[in-house]
Amino acid sequence: MKRIAHKLVAASAWLAITGCGGSDGAPAVDALTGPIAAVVPTPSPTQTSSADSSTGSLSIASASLEGGSALHAAFSIQNGLQPSWGTGAIPGLYNQYEGAFRFTCGGAIKVVNDDPLVYPNEPGKSHLHQPWGNASFDASTTSASLSKSAETDCNDTPYSLNRSAYWMPALINDQGQAIHPDLVSVYYKRKTSTSPFCTQNSGSTMGICIGLPNQIRFVFGWNMNDPTAPVQGASWYCTKGDGKHYGDLDALFNSGCVAGAQIIANTIAPNCWDGKHLDVADHRSHMAYGSYGSWGYYRCPADHPYVIPQEENKATFTVTDDMIGTNPDGTHFSRIRLSSDAMLAGAKPGQTLHADYIESWVAEAKDLWLANCIEKALDCSGGDLGNGQQLIGAAKPSYGWINPHPREAVPAAPSAG
Repeated sequence: MKRIAHKLVAASAWLAITGCGGSDGAPAVDALTGPIAAVVPTPSPTQTSSADSSTGSLSIASASLEGGSALHAAFSIQNGLQPSWGTGAIPGLYNQYEGAFRFTCGGAIKVVNDDPLVYPNEPGKSHLHQPWGNASFDASTTSASLSKSAETDCNDTPYSLNRSAYWMPALINDQGQAIHPDLVSVYYKRKTSTSPFCTQNSGSTMGICIGLPNQIRFVFGWNMNDPTAPVQGASWYCTKGDGKHYGDLDALFNSGCVAGAQIIANTIAPNCWDGKHLDVADHRSHMAYGSYGSWGYYRCPADHPYVIPQEENKATFTVTDDMIGTNPDGTHFSRIRLSSDAMLAGAKPGQTLHADYIESWVAEAKDLWLANCIEKALDCSGGDLGNGQQLIGAAKPSYGWINPHPREAVPAAPSAG
C-alpha cells in the first residue's frame, strides 16, 4: 500500500459522517487531514442499557432499516473510480434472480492481538487476528475511526470508497510464524428485489430484501461462546484434491491437497437481520442464517425477517511443504493452525474458523453496487460497479497475486498487568 502517497493526496480526500457507532460524540476528524467537512445531521444509533458482562460492550440500536448514519464523501466519488477494465464494459449476468459484487483485497496488514468487537479498547487481549480492508485496525477501531482512514488494501487509493474492516484468526505454523494470505476475495450477494425470493406471498419468499445497513457489525463462524456447537458459515477447501469443503485442516490435507496448491478459508456471513440492532452484546444474535425447513426453500426466521447482501470472504494461502506433515501410515496432518484453536480443548487445526466485520462504505458507492450489480443480477468482479465504472485498486492487490512477504513472526504475548 502506498502509505506516503496517501498522505500527500489525502488533503483533498475528506469524508463526512455524523453519529458514527452511536458512541463517538466529538466532531469527526480525519486522521490525516484534520477536521472533516460538516454535513446535515442524520439519525444516529443509540446504545441500549444491555451490557455484555464479560466485555462491557453495549448493544447498539439501529435508527432505521438503513442502519446508522450514512458515510458521505466530501469529494466527488469519481475520484475513486475508473472505467471498468479500462473500457467501461458492463458485466454479464450472475444468476437469473441473484446479483454478485466482489473485489480483491491484499493480505499484507500485520497480525495483531486485538479485537475491537469482542474486546473493545483492550489492546492485546484477543487471540491473534489477520485483518484486511482498512489498515486502521486495532482494539479501538469503530465505524467512526474507519471513516477517517483512507488507507485500505481493498481499494488502494487515497479516495477509497470502501473503508470497512474485516478480520479472521491468524494462521500460524509450528515455527512461530503467522502466514499471511496472498489475497482475500470479498463478496456481497443477494437476490434481486423483483425475484420471487424477495416478492411477498410468492410462495418462495426469503424475507424482506433490503440494502446493507450502515455501520452494521457482527461475528460469524465458530462461536467462542458456544464452542462445541456445529459451525455455520465457515469451511476450508483446496485448489487441488477432491475440491470438497472441510471443517479442519487435517482433513483438508488428507483430501489430496499438496504443496503448490492454494487453500481457501471460506467464511460466509449470515444474511438475515433483525432490523433492530447494528450490534448486540454477543455480536451475533442480531443476525441469523435462514433454513430450508419443511417448506423446501431458503427462508429467514420470523424474528430476523430482513435479507441483506450476504458478505463472504475467501482468504487464499499458498501451500508450502512445511505446512503438511506425514504420519508413519502415509496419512497427512496439518502443521498449521488457527490462533483461535487454542480456545477449544482438543480442537483439530483450523476447526475454529470464524470472521468479523464492521461496515464502513461511502454511501454513494454502496448504492451503485446495490442498484447495478445486485438489482440487475450482474456478475461484478474486481470492484466493477456494474455501471461502466470500477473501484480503483480493487481488481488485485497492489503487490500482485502472490504475497511477497507471506511470513511474519508471531508477536510476543502482552505481559500480564
